[in-house]
Formats: sequence, structure tokens, C-alpha cells
Amino acid sequence: PAETEVAGTRTIAVFGATGAQGGSLVKALVAGGEFKVRALTRNVDSEKAKAIAALSSEIELVHADLDDVASIEKAFAGCYGAYVVTNFWEHMDIAREITQYENAVAAAKTTDLKHVVLSTFEDTRKIVTNKDDYKIFDEKWVVPHLDGKGEHNEKFQAEIPSTLFFTSFYYENFIMFGMGPQKHGDDSPYAITMPMGDSKLVMTSVEDIGKMAAAIFSDSSLIGKSVYVASDHLTVNEIAAEFGKLMGEDVVYNAVPPSVYAGFGFPGAEEIANMFQVYDEYAELFTSTRNLEDVKKVFEPKPFAVWLEENKAAFTS
Repeated sequence: PAETEVAGTRTIAVFGATGAQGGSLVKALVAGGEFKVRALTRNVDSEKAKAIAALSSEIELVHADLDDVASIEKAFAGCYGAYVVTNFWEHMDIAREITQYENAVAAAKTTDLKHVVLSTFEDTRKIVTNKDDYKIFDEKWVVPHLDGKGEHNEKFQAEIPSTLFFTSFYYENFIMFGMGPQKHGDDSPYAITMPMGDSKLVMTSVEDIGKMAAAIFSDSSLIGKSVYVASDHLTVNEIAAEFGKLMGEDVVYNAVPPSVYAGFGFPGAEEIANMFQVYDEYAELFTSTRNLEDVKKVFEPKPFAVWLEENKAAFTS
């Protein structure tokens, strides 16, 4: 019993507490009961912040801004660990995202945190061998929103007691980024359009990201290691079939080349096209690192079909 009492006094500071990953981790930590939670947000008065605080009396809402090292040091003070996640899509500025990671690492050093979980991704430039087949951004990036996160993984891990936490394509992207089935004319069936070939897309539910991150904080033997999370591996044909069952409609996979997808004109289209091209051409890397059997040793991941059923309203309204 003495051990649990000690554990209960340790606090985890969670960046992105009002966002997808951080919010999911806050819920998982509260459910686990092993740690107190310091939910970090730039605006403690926002509706989202209040909703997170209302989840439990064990949650402390604290202002922190990844662009401001002093605010991070203040937020980390007295904590056992911290979860660091950035949001590239908010500003689409790679240099700023890298600086945010550097700020968090610097603050973790000065506050002597014992375990930092860095939400990250592979630097795809170290994976892609045929760069001539890709649009290169600013003469150096293949997939900016992944490469910026991944560029300094080894360096950061060497500087602070940390676990590199590799996530995957969210199921929620089908809702948040409108990647779900679309009709392109009255006579045409619903279609999911992606440049993924016949490869399996490695996906995760945001909920499972939180569960895995919480499990990492409970296991200090993971300091200095890399942990990966995924919930399902499906081809886009299989994804379309699941949508079809849910909606009671024909849903087809509209497979397009990356160059066509890149021309769709929405913000980040060219970069997302590159992302899918990497996922397609190097699918074996992603399915092997994000091995579902490894996840099952920790908890039972949520299959895509189950997640769809839970979120039926988003696709059948």
C-alpha cells in the first residue's frame, strides 16, 4: 500500500490537454488513478479547458505555452513527468514546431523531470530512398509535419530521461479532416479518395494513444526506449467496406496517384499527398514497427469497425 500512496502524489504535466492526444491522456491518467494530472493549456478559461478540468478533482489546470520557456518551466515545476505534443497544423511552421520541442526539453532539464514522453514520428527523409519522386519543401522536407517532429528524436532522448512515442494516422482524421466518404455527384457512389495503392494504412484511435501514453508513464523501464501505437491496419478497400456496412451504402475506394491528390488544393494537400505516398511505399516499415501484437500486450486496441460504430452519427447524419 505504501507504494500506491507515493505514486498518488506524483504529477504528470500534459501538453495539448484540450486537444486530441493530450485530452485522451488526461482521461486515461484519471481512469488509472496512479498519477495526479496537471493539464496544460494556453487559455485556462476556454470552454475546452473547463470541460477537461471537470473530469476530476485530481486535475489541475495550468497555463503554459510551448513558445515560452519560462511558462513551461513554471508548469513543469514539481512534476514527476510530462507529455509533450505539438500541433503543426495550427501554424504550419516547421521551425516553430522544432523550437517548441526544444523549449520543452530545455524546461524538462531545468525542472529535473524524471520521465518525459515525447509524441513524435519518424523523420521520413531517413526512410525515403527515392526523393526524386517527391515534392521537396523548402529544399529539405519530404513530409514537414512528420520530419520536423522526427529530426531531433535521438538528440532529445540523449538530453532528458524520455520515451519516444510514435503515433499513427488517427481514425478521427475521417471526421476532423473530412477524409470520410464523399459523394461527387448524384449518380456516383460514396468514395474515399486516397493515394494509398493497395497498402495497409496503419491507424490508431485517439483514445488508444492516451491509453498507451499512460502505460508508458507507469513503466520507467521504457525511459530511453521507443514505443509505438496503432489500433488497426487496413487497406483503403477494407476501410471503404467498413464504411459501406455502417452506412448501408456502396462506398468505393477512389485510388488516385499522389500527384493528383496533391492538386486538390486544400491547405496542406501537397504534404498530405507525400505522407500517403510514404505510408504506401514503405508500408512494411509502419506495419512492423506499429505491431498490433505489441499493443495487445498492454491493452486491447480498438478495431476500426468498433470505432466507426461508436461514431456512427458523424457519418450517417
